[in-house]
Amino acid sequence: MSEKNAEVTADSPDARLAAYLQRFWPHRSHEAGTLRNLCCFLGFHLWAQPDYSSQAPRRAIRFCRWCPMVEIDGTRYS
Repeated sequence: MSEKNAEVTADSPDARLAAYLQRFWPHRSHEAGTLRNLCCFLGFHLWAQPDYSSQAPRRAIRFCRWCPMVEIDGTRYS
């Protein structure tokens, strides 16, 4: 797992792409429960990797099922 948590501005293309793609994959923090929310807070996410090759070709995109975190090419956005 890559730990590239670089500071990214809100105007970067990847940040805009993450905000756009978050609408397609709603997070379930209200259903996750206390233990799962704690896991996300500590950095242990349940990643899902749907196929978004039509919206973002040649990108590795993952979503956490428990929180609003999105990872694009190893950089995490919330």
